[in-house]
Amino acid sequence: MPTLTWVVLATLVFILVLSAAMGLVVRREYQQQLNLAEELARGQMAVISFIAETELQKGNYDTLSSLLEQWAGKHKEIDEIKLISRNGFVIASYGPHQPSDRRHVLAKEIPYSYRGRAKLMLALSLENAYISTWRLAVQMMVTIVLISGMFALLTYLFLSRRYEAQLLSHSVEELRDSETRNLRLAAYPRENPNPIAAFDLEGKTTFRNPAFSQLMGTLSTTDPGAVLPEKHVSFLSRIRDGEQQLFGEKIVGDRHMLAHYHMIDEAKEVYVYLQDITAQRSAERALRKERNQAHTTLASIGDSVITINMDGEIIYLNGAATKLCRTDVQHAIGKHLSEVVQLMDKEQLWPVETLITKCRLSPPGHVVNEEASFLLPEGDGLHVHVTATRIFSQEDDAGGIVIVLRDVTRERRLQEELHRQASHDGLTELMNRSAFESHLESALESARHRNHEHILCFMDLDQFKVVNDTCGHVAGDELLRQLARVMRKHFRGSDVLARIGGDEFSSILIDCPLPRAIERIDSLREEVQEHHFNWESHSFRVSLSIGVVPINQYSENIVQLMSTADAACYSAKDSGRNRITVYERDSATTIHRLGEMQWVSRINSALEENRFVLYAQPIVDLRAEGSTIVGVEILVRMTSPDGELIPPGAFLPAAERYDLIERIDYWVIERVMQLLAECDSDYPDCFINLSGATLSRNHIAPYLKKMFDKYHIRPEKLTFEVTETAAIQNLSSALTMIRELRALGSRFALDDFGSGLSSFGYLKNLPIDFLKIDGMFVKDMDTDPLDKGMVEAIKTVADTMKLTTIAEFVENNEIMEELRKVGIDLGQGYGIAHPKPFAEYISGGKDSNVVWLSS
Repeated sequence: MPTLTWVVLATLVFILVLSAAMGLVVRREYQQQLNLAEELARGQMAVISFIAETELQKGNYDTLSSLLEQWAGKHKEIDEIKLISRNGFVIASYGPHQPSDRRHVLAKEIPYSYRGRAKLMLALSLENAYISTWRLAVQMMVTIVLISGMFALLTYLFLSRRYEAQLLSHSVEELRDSETRNLRLAAYPRENPNPIAAFDLEGKTTFRNPAFSQLMGTLSTTDPGAVLPEKHVSFLSRIRDGEQQLFGEKIVGDRHMLAHYHMIDEAKEVYVYLQDITAQRSAERALRKERNQAHTTLASIGDSVITINMDGEIIYLNGAATKLCRTDVQHAIGKHLSEVVQLMDKEQLWPVETLITKCRLSPPGHVVNEEASFLLPEGDGLHVHVTATRIFSQEDDAGGIVIVLRDVTRERRLQEELHRQASHDGLTELMNRSAFESHLESALESARHRNHEHILCFMDLDQFKVVNDTCGHVAGDELLRQLARVMRKHFRGSDVLARIGGDEFSSILIDCPLPRAIERIDSLREEVQEHHFNWESHSFRVSLSIGVVPINQYSENIVQLMSTADAACYSAKDSGRNRITVYERDSATTIHRLGEMQWVSRINSALEENRFVLYAQPIVDLRAEGSTIVGVEILVRMTSPDGELIPPGAFLPAAERYDLIERIDYWVIERVMQLLAECDSDYPDCFINLSGATLSRNHIAPYLKKMFDKYHIRPEKLTFEVTETAAIQNLSSALTMIRELRALGSRFALDDFGSGLSSFGYLKNLPIDFLKIDGMFVKDMDTDPLDKGMVEAIKTVADTMKLTTIAEFVENNEIMEELRKVGIDLGQGYGIAHPKPFAEYISGGKDSNVVWLSS
């Protein structure tokens, strides 16, 4: 078939090519016939037109028709001749005698006496040219058929002979390969190192190789049966009866031989192939020994080991397994695993078939690991770790599965306890901050992608510090535990409640509209307000300031949520405490609070990168001529990363609110001492501000003593300022600290005096050296008699207590004159000098108008 296909395809291509060539020849021949006819028509037209013109001039019309017929009779190719006058009258004509669709027509005008011109028309028949061309085409087609037949025959003969040659070549190669294989097969038994012998069906030996003879030689025997199995004769008989192969064993000396009987039908002989399996049998004995050792080991370990077949039937279990399953070996062997072991997964029965399927589909060496609950017969449950491994064998279904059950109940309970401790507050048993943020992340995710609405609450205890300071931290801890129990009653099981700080709590109300959330939170606030906490002889009542933030699809992230909730909570505190503030995006209070929060990271960065700088404003003696400088007040500024100077009013409120002011105080103190220690000349007296937070910590005195010793600064050169409000709020701490620092040699000034409600009442209890009058009374005293009266009253009290007075906000010369009239000792303000970098006061020598107070 492939040969015929190629012949047909080649012949068709040949016919197409030959037909194209013949077509070109026929077309050319036909064109030549047409050209010849045209030339003939032009010649005939010339003769006839001459005859017609001559006769017309003579007026011989009848003679003209006769001449035309005679001429046309001599030339058979002429089909028609007509001479037509101008008005359409046929003067003379011939034909057509044999009308034809194929003819060549010529027309010519000739003079026609005075009447004008006549039209002569000559038509030649092309039928002869067409018939001649058609005959040529038929001859060509016959020629193509004959040549194509010859071509197809030659092609077929060529391809068939070539195919036969290939078949012959392949046959020769196969014969050679077959001969080579036969030679190899013939040599295989003889050269094989294993003993091989052949027997006919009657048991007569027909062949044995050298290895077989050598084996017989080890026993010094000439009988082949001596090295063959005792059932040798029986095996031959069974093979005669139709069995194809049999196996038997024989111990020859110290060698264990396996005999393989195989029938060779072509030769009608039985070949016996002997294989030395001594090593295999030794391995089997070692394996049995190892198996016994493994059983002993499994019996002694604490984990429960059960072996089942692929149908789930128990074939082995160790002592720990019998103890765990409350059974014995005889009772369990042969039973299905589900009858002895009941495993639960998430309170549902876990079918053993699932474990068998996983093992059946697993690759060799793969261990299936599962966690489940083991149901004891008495109804209790244990946490177990289940590992299962398939035992692979040569037969897929002949293996089994080894299942190990490890009791991890103690470890699981310990893990759960550790997880609980890691995610819960140890004091209140509520969630801690880390776990709360994880739940907040989930709530935010559901709000964004599933359009849920939740409520975030930030709750801060009011006046909790009073309990701690009065009764100690043990009492404070007990109060937190009681309030945690109160809070739990107001939240659902789906809600989240956590203690995220010392006296700070947060909650997430899941899928709760804001109005409903406000009702529930306000109910909690009222119950906390009514809660009485009694400790020994003291009774306390606390309250909650609460910030509320909706969690919806527009919430950005948990950091933003916590920040806005914190800001709303502090807004509630600033508004009077014991109230709820709902976060409003465009609220001026919230924007201010968030702005303060953003300052926290900037302040921390500035401290870490040492981007705080010191400025100083001089304090002058108003009693002396020429405004002698007696000291400088240290002021702090921050520089931005691009070098811009930031005033203290921008960052100090945030530092005070978020407990960063103490770090700034310590930085200022040490930096001042560093610069003073580098000064060669007499360095200035410095007034340094201390915040209320630093005042309440009681750590400043040991720190200052350490700094004085480190930089060798005289303590009397430093005067520390505390505001009246800070001193009154931390009166006990303030008294202790002032006494300790005065004992070191430093002095104290009470700043912003007059701004408090009880200024004069507390003044007599504070051992201070300077009294700085609040600038609100000073800046308008030259125009406001009431402000001037307040300054005079403060001066009178200060003189009585022998305190030096310092006026702030001295803005112009008029105020300075009024202060001198009142008798104020010292002054500072823009009217005297603007602040400038502190380094300028210590870089040069001492000016003539400088007399330091300590001097």
